[in-house]
Amino acid sequence: MVYIRVKKINKYNYAYLVESFQTKNGSRQKVKKYLGRIYHFERKKEKQETYLNPSDKKSFVLNMIIPELLSLGFNKIKKELILKNLIFNTEKLTLKKRTKSETLKDAIISLNEGYICSFTLQRLLKFEKTDNLKKDATLLAKYFLEAGIKISQQDFITYYQLL
Repeated sequence: MVYIRVKKINKYNYAYLVESFQTKNGSRQKVKKYLGRIYHFERKKEKQETYLNPSDKKSFVLNMIIPELLSLGFNKIKKELILKNLIFNTEKLTLKKRTKSETLKDAIISLNEGYICSFTLQRLLKFEKTDNLKKDATLLAKYFLEAGIKISQQDFITYYQLL
């Protein structure tokens, strides 16, 4: 099973996608992917409640994420939400950091005991239903929590129906 692991290097936190596996000497971890530096922000204003009427998974996730980012101080500029050097692309659902050399690197925002990043958002969008409702519900709930998205029971059911 894969999960997000946070490592503190110098004074910054970085996130990695890690997979655990068993060996004869015990449990081990293998880093599957570097996810980026984790940024922490205080809420600048109260999160605006949204009333969802999504037509697809992407619009649903956007309706959940945009109010969160706006409450952290992001500003909407065309098809992006921007705060300092962080850029959230609303078309691709990616979060990047613009470096001094003007390149874009993956970034993560710590939010609601989870992490908003390109990986966690894409994982929500790529989630597929199976015949096992209980397993689906558990895994999908885990994905929402890991993405830092607080979701009501009714919204969760609505999202699952969109799958």
